Amino acid sequence: MFKYFILFFVFFSTNVLSQKDTLQILKLIDDATNLEVSNPKASLKLYDKTYLLSKKANYKNGMYKSLINSAFPYSNMGMYDSAIYRFNKTIAFCKKNNIEIGVAKSYANLANTYQYKGEYPEAIKNYVKSIKIFEKTKDSALISQSYQNLSAVYTQFINKKLEFFYLKKAEQFMPKANKVQLALLYGDMGLGYIRYNNFAESLSYFKKAEAIAVKENNNELWFYVTRNFGEYYRIKKEYKKAIPYYEKAFKLADSAVDIIRKNDLMYIVSGLYLNDGNYSKALELANQSLELSRKIGASEFEYKTLKRLSEIHNKLNQPQKAYDFLEKSYALKDTVFSHNHLEETTLLQTQFETEKKDKSIAEQQVKLKKQELDLIKSQKEKQLYFIASLGLILLSLGIWYFYRQRQKIKNKEIIALQQQQEIAKLEALIDGEEKERRRIAQELHDGLNGDLSAIKYRLSTLEESGLSAIDTENLTKVINMIDESCAQVRSISHNLMPSSILDYGLLETVKEYCIKINNSDNFKIDFQTFGNYISLSKKTETVIYRIIQELVTNILKHSKATEAMIQFNYREDELFITVEDNGIGFDKNTISNGIGHKNIKTRIDFLNAQLDVDSSSTGTSYTISIDLNKVK
Repeated sequence: MFKYFILFFVFFSTNVLSQKDTLQILKLIDDATNLEVSNPKASLKLYDKTYLLSKKANYKNGMYKSLINSAFPYSNMGMYDSAIYRFNKTIAFCKKNNIEIGVAKSYANLANTYQYKGEYPEAIKNYVKSIKIFEKTKDSALISQSYQNLSAVYTQFINKKLEFFYLKKAEQFMPKANKVQLALLYGDMGLGYIRYNNFAESLSYFKKAEAIAVKENNNELWFYVTRNFGEYYRIKKEYKKAIPYYEKAFKLADSAVDIIRKNDLMYIVSGLYLNDGNYSKALELANQSLELSRKIGASEFEYKTLKRLSEIHNKLNQPQKAYDFLEKSYALKDTVFSHNHLEETTLLQTQFETEKKDKSIAEQQVKLKKQELDLIKSQKEKQLYFIASLGLILLSLGIWYFYRQRQKIKNKEIIALQQQQEIAKLEALIDGEEKERRRIAQELHDGLNGDLSAIKYRLSTLEESGLSAIDTENLTKVINMIDESCAQVRSISHNLMPSSILDYGLLETVKEYCIKINNSDNFKIDFQTFGNYISLSKKTETVIYRIIQELVTNILKHSKATEAMIQFNYREDELFITVEDNGIGFDKNTISNGIGHKNIKTRIDFLNAQLDVDSSSTGTSYTISIDLNKVK
């Protein structure tokens, strides 16, 4: 009896001691958390201490919390490589000890750190990994936050579609009880709308965030609320209203946010002072931003700040300094926003969506299999009479289903034939138009151009000695007019039938077309391509070229634009073509059914493509989506 009492006493004493150690460790972790922003070095020392104490007490949760939290002081100091090392160390520890939520949180924070560094492909890759685990653990708050952060990556590439897709996903998963995070999400949605000049929608989200901030009284939240209102007035170019909000945000920055957000604030406020004409203050903040971005290795901020310094020195009438800073910014830009980054982010997005679809299909198959087994079990338990009745019902349903499926097949065949006939009509129409273009081009080139050349030759052989000075001058003018007419005929002929499509392909032809248009002093057009070029049939490339021609012609005739852009974006089996201008826009509901509009619609139908039009007083954007599998 005495022996058992001794054992009980030892066990009880050890248990009490263990609980005491655990509480002490958790208290120290809380103290370290409170120092992360104000004194990151002291915070880091405390986390290292709690890790050793947790290891000594074999307290795995304490070891995990110490490891993951120790990365944040490094992040706040701008030492991102050290933060990445700590997060990777946490991932390895959590995998070894089966702490699944720890692995997910580490991936999310790792992604956030890569995002600060401007390494967007790595950011996307780790966000995707975290979301997969959060979906398994059904942690809706963390899923929402990861989607919110993922949307910010696509903001950098001005991808409106994916940015708002992930913001809506974040709102879908956000628990309503998490007021602070909900307010931050409202802020991001407001910033998203303001980037596309939807000021009314933006202001409504900012006011929702402000209402929550009043109730919560959270410094970090107030920082974002005031900064967002400053951003609202900055984009509206009401700089006098914007500056007080940003100055208020500046006062909150030291205690509320990390060093990268403070760097961002410096850059933005320097721009406000630049636009307000306070060049000395703008220069001071820009230099601080450049020093800080280099210190923390934030290459994206360094690139933007170099460009800002160029603008400031230009305003200060210091052209050589302005040129030097601009040259440095362009050199760094190629590193920050390389073509490989765009390709890699698109590939990662495609892989993520494909894996989600595969997962959904697998879950549906499991459900169907379970339903099938339940049905078999239910059928075995029923009486013979019910089985016979069910058999008759199933037989009747089978016959009905057979005839219904047969009718569906016939209907599909009819629709397919109608579609083939429609395609044949469109193809014949387009072929006929192209033949007529070739015939007219040939007539102009061989007929009219030849006649003009012959007339010029005859006029050139006239003896000038027998002509008066006025007649000689008129003869020279006539010959020059004939030369100009020949050049115009050649230009019209080439536009009617661009031979470069046959020789060099679509991209070179569009590029040549833009160069010709850029010869004008009143209008400039930029041509961009992304992704790997995919060769299509000459007929298809000609149809695409005609659509672009028609859209640019409409811009030149009606938009009053001074600039335009044509962009080709190849993504695996899809081609996205964007044509944008900075003109006066038009009302889509009152668009005319003229020949040009009908020609565009006919060619879009022939390609089985989609055309989206977005027009406002600041310009018009046409986006053509082509499934290359349908036109190869």
